[in-house]
Amino acid sequence: MRKKLSLIVLILIFALFIYGCSQKISLLETKGDYFTAYTNDDIGIKISNTIKEKEDIYNIVLDDLQKINSFSPIHKIEIDIDEKNVIPKVERSIKCNSSFIKTEEFKKELIKKAYDIYDNWISEGLYAKIFKVDVEVLEFPEYYEEHDFSLFGARFFEPFASKREIENVQAASIDLVEYTIKKGKKEELLKNQVDISDIEEWAKDKNIDLSYQRSIESLMNRMEANKLNSNVYLTLNTKEDINGFIIDIQTMDEQYDTAKKIETFILMMDKNISNIKEGIKKDAPNFYNNYSDAIENIPLIHYYFDNTLEVDGFALTKEGIIKLKDLTTQVHEFSHILITYSFLNNNIVVNVPEWLDEGIANYFDYVYSDRYKFIIKALNDLMSEEKLNEHEENLINNMNTIFQANNMDLSNTTEIITNKSERIKMCHIWMTSVLKHAEVPGFESVIKDTVFLSKEPRNSEQKSWPMGEGNYINYHANFSFTTYLIEEYGLEKTLYLMIEDFSTLTYEDQFGKSYEELKVDWREYLKENIKAIELIL
Repeated sequence: MRKKLSLIVLILIFALFIYGCSQKISLLETKGDYFTAYTNDDIGIKISNTIKEKEDIYNIVLDDLQKINSFSPIHKIEIDIDEKNVIPKVERSIKCNSSFIKTEEFKKELIKKAYDIYDNWISEGLYAKIFKVDVEVLEFPEYYEEHDFSLFGARFFEPFASKREIENVQAASIDLVEYTIKKGKKEELLKNQVDISDIEEWAKDKNIDLSYQRSIESLMNRMEANKLNSNVYLTLNTKEDINGFIIDIQTMDEQYDTAKKIETFILMMDKNISNIKEGIKKDAPNFYNNYSDAIENIPLIHYYFDNTLEVDGFALTKEGIIKLKDLTTQVHEFSHILITYSFLNNNIVVNVPEWLDEGIANYFDYVYSDRYKFIIKALNDLMSEEKLNEHEENLINNMNTIFQANNMDLSNTTEIITNKSERIKMCHIWMTSVLKHAEVPGFESVIKDTVFLSKEPRNSEQKSWPMGEGNYINYHANFSFTTYLIEEYGLEKTLYLMIEDFSTLTYEDQFGKSYEELKVDWREYLKENIKAIELIL
């Protein structure tokens, strides 16, 4: 009797399992004036009434969703089909025209949205499995004998990858998804929780070296890449609302013409952002404790990489947008976002003089970021230049004298990069050079004797502020001046200044001295702390 009951229970469980996995999707149809909607708790399909053969289009989408749902229940998905959506747009929903739904890309986007998949390699492998795609058999382990193994999504897309690379990454992805499912890691796969340890045995069997993948492990489970926008080469998206980013790569140059360079840069971004937050926490603990929510929970930032910009980079601090010509300026522009955009989103009023905003961004850049290696390289390149004009030659001779007098060896970058006081000293030397050598390319002020970066001051009303006087110091020299204030009066005091009411606040209130007195003190500070600095003052 017990055996018979056990058998019946097993049959029921099996039947429920089969029924649960293959249950048909049921959607409620709602007709409107402009579109017809098909919905349930997890799925929303909206088809414009202008779509021809609307029923056929709906059946194609429904069939695709049924296959995905049969593999694993769909969490949440929204689809908007309208012929006006000529360029597919994939953010929280999929907005496209009727032609796009007949493509492989549409099915892959359905998989991503249905399971909230981030990484392209996962959706690539699932696409082949769910839709039973016949793929060409490739001996992809042979490819990885000569190439670094990476699962980062950018490697799927031109112009970062050759056709051969795309084929081999796809083949590896399909094989690896099949492997992880067989190993009982289906849930981890669908939750973007695949670890290096989950693929080590697979890699060993294939004789694939995972060293490079380990070095970029933090990119796993968080990166999405797509080439759906015709106005950009590639869009990268962490799909994180907090402390995340979207990157639109709009133009190409040697800074980011390979997937590996993009990977390296994003890792540098991660490190710089983390270092700034840790620097504030360590050097301004009270400010950090008071405003940790704003510092640690920065709303998603939208980056645009565009080498056609007139300036190296700028931030639209109230919109959370950063545009970069030179990728190394990312940390400076991020610093503007950190103390403005993030604070405003936490209902903290920030409206500061330009000199303070620029000066603090520069301090975070020089003191906490990895950008220093690029600055030292730029200095070395300038000093090794064979054809120099008179101004450049004078500048280099003077700077060499200063470096030697202060026992600073530019060939020993480790000593400078790892020593905070040396980095600050380098900042002062590099930036105060403009006081005597503004004619040297790269040192000239954008506008003479102001910290503004465009022809029209961004906050012209600041002219009437008592502490707006500092807005008319040389743009580069201001970096040294503000760094002096931070070193002399403390980062804590300077950061609290960012949230003050500047309509009546004076230099005397904050520092006990007038602006002119502080400028005199700044120069005296440089003379006392940097030998031979008089050569460029």
